[in-house]
Amino acid sequence: MATVAVVGAGLSGLTAARGLSDAGHRVVVVDKGRRPGGRLATEQFDGGARADKGAQFFTVRTPELAGRVRTWTDAGLVGEWCRGFGTSDGHPRYVVRGGTAGLAAHLSEGLDVRSSVHVEAVRPGGRGWVVSWPGRQGGLAGVVHADVVVLTSPVPQSAALLAGTGVDVPDVSYDATLSLTVALDGPAAVPEPGGVQLVDDPVWSWVGDNLAKGTSPAPAVTLHTTAAQASARWDDGGEPLLAELLEAAAPWLGRAGVLDARVHRWRYATPTEPRPERCLEVAPGLVLAGDAFGGPRVEGAFQSGLAAARHIGRP
Repeated sequence: MATVAVVGAGLSGLTAARGLSDAGHRVVVVDKGRRPGGRLATEQFDGGARADKGAQFFTVRTPELAGRVRTWTDAGLVGEWCRGFGTSDGHPRYVVRGGTAGLAAHLSEGLDVRSSVHVEAVRPGGRGWVVSWPGRQGGLAGVVHADVVVLTSPVPQSAALLAGTGVDVPDVSYDATLSLTVALDGPAAVPEPGGVQLVDDPVWSWVGDNLAKGTSPAPAVTLHTTAAQASARWDDGGEPLLAELLEAAAPWLGRAGVLDARVHRWRYATPTEPRPERCLEVAPGLVLAGDAFGGPRVEGAFQSGLAAARHIGRP
């Protein structure tokens, strides 16, 4: 039995951890977030409204994910939302009932997942690797000695963790996104089926009605900016940014009043040129995975995590 440290508790990391645990390895997952999920993230508002602020839906094109979706659907966790926005293309869009964070919680069950851990370095040590982090905001410093490490964080962050080790990490660039989530006191103005993918809009690339897709029991909207808008406004903060984004969102909010609104920054939202490999071993016992390898979709992240688990194999 090998000890495997997985850095990052997004979909890739949790999928890899589940596969490795099922194969008989001892697995420790560490993540800087307060809870697992990465972009499987759901905003909870006072009053009960919820809004997915990262991943919005997913499609299925491979038998591996299709099998998992059948299991999740039978459990009532996942359901079909629609088959296109505006027109049908025949491909089901699936959503997580109650929000994508629920899928992360489901995948984490039974795993050793340690949240609020800000890993500082990954270094060779003994016959394997040492993952270490300092004390932070009342949390204790820690270290994991692992035979194998799977890094599923965005590639620039993984490269920073390996600085000074001589490990060659590929150069991968990402587009950023600003996510605006809004709780409303009445219905939004998003047309059926509750989602719009925008191409030429100067501000928004996506608008989603969380009530329509089954994420929220009350009206709530999620809007994602274009990469250009995120780049231009990245360093803006506070109330002025929120006010300007709400003004740009007004056509999609209709006559409803805003009860609450929040902005979340996704610096590494979308890899611009994903790698051809599903995962990549950059040094003995050191594997990179994530949507930069599987592709910039929920299914890509899942396939990359699955590939990492299979690459490491059984003890």
